Amino acid sequence: RQLMIRLLYLSAYNLFGLLGWAHILFQVVSLVASGNITTLWKDLGTEVKYVQTSAVLEIVHALLGLVRSPISRTIPQVLSRLAIVWFAMDPLYTHTDPASPSKAFAVESHYWIGIMTLTAWCFAEIIRYTFYGLNSIDAKLVPFPVLFLRYSAFLVLYPIGVTGEILCAWSTKPLLEAGKCASVGGLLSGCPSGPIAYLWVFLLCYIPGLPFLYLAMLGERSKRLYPKPAPKLAGVVFPTSKAGDRSTTSAAKDVFAAAAEAVDKESAEKVRKEKNWRFGYARHVVQNLRLSARSEESALAVARAGLARLYETFDFIRPDGSSVKLGQAVKEKPAQPFETHTVRGTRPRPVKSEIKVAYKCFHTGVEKELSGAALEEQVDKWVQWGTIEPDCGEAIKEAVRNPEWTNLSNKYFVLLGATSAMGPFLLLKELGAHIIAVDIDRPAVWKRIIEQVQDSCATVTFPTKVKVAGQTGEELYKICGCNLLNQVPEVVHWLTSNVPTICNGQPVTIGGYTYLDGELHVRVNLACDACIQALVESYGPKNVRIASLCTPTDAYLIPDAAAAAARDNLARAPLWQKLLQAALAPLKRLVPNQMPPVKAANGDVLNMMDGLVIPQGPNYAFAKRLQQWRAVVARSMGCTVSINIAPATATASVVHNKQFAAAYGGMHVFKPMEIFYQETSNAVMGALLIYDIHSPNSAANSQVKLRNPMELFSRNAFHGGAMRCLYKFTSVGEIAALVFYMGSYGPAVGVSLAA
Repeated sequence: RQLMIRLLYLSAYNLFGLLGWAHILFQVVSLVASGNITTLWKDLGTEVKYVQTSAVLEIVHALLGLVRSPISRTIPQVLSRLAIVWFAMDPLYTHTDPASPSKAFAVESHYWIGIMTLTAWCFAEIIRYTFYGLNSIDAKLVPFPVLFLRYSAFLVLYPIGVTGEILCAWSTKPLLEAGKCASVGGLLSGCPSGPIAYLWVFLLCYIPGLPFLYLAMLGERSKRLYPKPAPKLAGVVFPTSKAGDRSTTSAAKDVFAAAAEAVDKESAEKVRKEKNWRFGYARHVVQNLRLSARSEESALAVARAGLARLYETFDFIRPDGSSVKLGQAVKEKPAQPFETHTVRGTRPRPVKSEIKVAYKCFHTGVEKELSGAALEEQVDKWVQWGTIEPDCGEAIKEAVRNPEWTNLSNKYFVLLGATSAMGPFLLLKELGAHIIAVDIDRPAVWKRIIEQVQDSCATVTFPTKVKVAGQTGEELYKICGCNLLNQVPEVVHWLTSNVPTICNGQPVTIGGYTYLDGELHVRVNLACDACIQALVESYGPKNVRIASLCTPTDAYLIPDAAAAAARDNLARAPLWQKLLQAALAPLKRLVPNQMPPVKAANGDVLNMMDGLVIPQGPNYAFAKRLQQWRAVVARSMGCTVSINIAPATATASVVHNKQFAAAYGGMHVFKPMEIFYQETSNAVMGALLIYDIHSPNSAANSQVKLRNPMELFSRNAFHGGAMRCLYKFTSVGEIAALVFYMGSYGPAVGVSLAA
């Protein structure tokens, strides 16, 4: 229903824009044909104002996530047009000549400038609204001529339109000098001091603005009209659907249905009948959690069925192009197995080591390095504010109070995706661990790994394509590493053959830290899972610890205290948030972070949270669910499983997206949310990993009793406030971004208006 309302609204808006600009174009052509261009604004001014001002809604659409338009392009485009219409065209064509009040200021050349500008706008908007109108219904409805014009017409229309805009604005200079400014429909009276300065600032904005928009559209043109050919499929791939393609939607629905069917056939059928998986997947992920929460048996049945279906259906494409099921591929002995090489650090282990956290507050920018009592004090503040759970705070403090735990010289860690931004490589290196590194076979990656380990007290062992026989430097880097996605059988064979020897029979911790975009994230996580499963089976559950990171943007069982805190925070919400909550309720924004609890088969009442962020997409949720299923199954087998929720983190890949960066910048207004920098997240998640592999009291220990296996993910949660936030994570992003923009640009606008 919500999707239908969204579609109807956007269709109506796009139709309004299309018809509005088409009518304006018709009238412009009629005026030119009649030779009566001096009545341009008298005949068209009101309509142009209405149609162009309605484009403000496009900023709202982008902020609320109704469309995918980047806010960084939408805002300048809309505001510059509004400035031209209300502050240039309107006074240009309505004011009298300052030198001769009985005459109109605009002369024929001014009208031709307006005609040039409006004509370019009309063609651009007719094409744009036609494209958006069809695309919002179904991308397949967009005919190629419309697609071509959408991403080609701007090559001519942008320069014409911008030239007209600049000339329109410059033509108002005599009026500004005479104190005749725009009234904006009577809202403004008189001129601000120094109006010419405002004109110059506005015009100078075109210098960076036009290239920015033009280059962005050129990039879109290249991507849409001349897309790169899809890379040849290899390695772990999605299964072939009934339609003959490798649909991610079909595969995800099939796996989730199989998982649900293990305990509830009705839920499985609903998954299969879902018609809009891209936007409807979240309800099925939540239902998957509800089914698992019924009992320990249900959780295990769901997880086992989901994992089994993945290995039964996903394919592995060999280098020769032949295909087998993944479950069979991982059992094959490779024709060319990897060799092994070890590099040892040259530095002695420090006499004293401790947990250190580089903490820079994302909101205030205050930066400090924390350790010992200072770190414990900050941990207590996070707990008190609700940013982390109390048991997480105690876990970090226990790690701080046991500095001997930081001696990892006799500990072994397999890192799948060793150099991942959120992985523990740097921490383990500093603490002297023996790292068994699996990473992409790129010389630059291995140069970084090897040089960093050499300048430490750690040891790193890794696969090589050929036996190392004296190679150093670039010659060594070129033969290191592997492609985990495409070489699963080789990596599985290398790990199962070498880990017991490398570790001298001691326990090993294996962690999957890989990340790729879109459907690749599912594929590479499944490749990691194949390695983990094989190592557990070959080396034994008691000898294998599993490590991973959960995201706060998922569905979880949560502690009773966290659910109560979310309700309390909602009751104490600032007035402006309550008013916005009421106003935006139909748009599903600022949705209270409250869900009906699950009543388990034994009578336990288990609270839940839904932190799923729809724009992240179903593939991301699919990959994270796979990790949770593996954790549940492995823990039931006796493995220690360290899988803690990490906070929303401002990694370079995240803040590169200006909309995400803006949302992060305003998130602090929703108690108790806090965004963390990568250095802080790495340090605190590393501390929790150290706690999990040392403390017998950690929930990671399979002997620690849980009410339900799915509670594992809410223990020691460093969630950044997501569990206790008054609103659902998925419903605050756009408002947080708006708060950030108002805080960043509002004061400047206020000063300007006051001046």
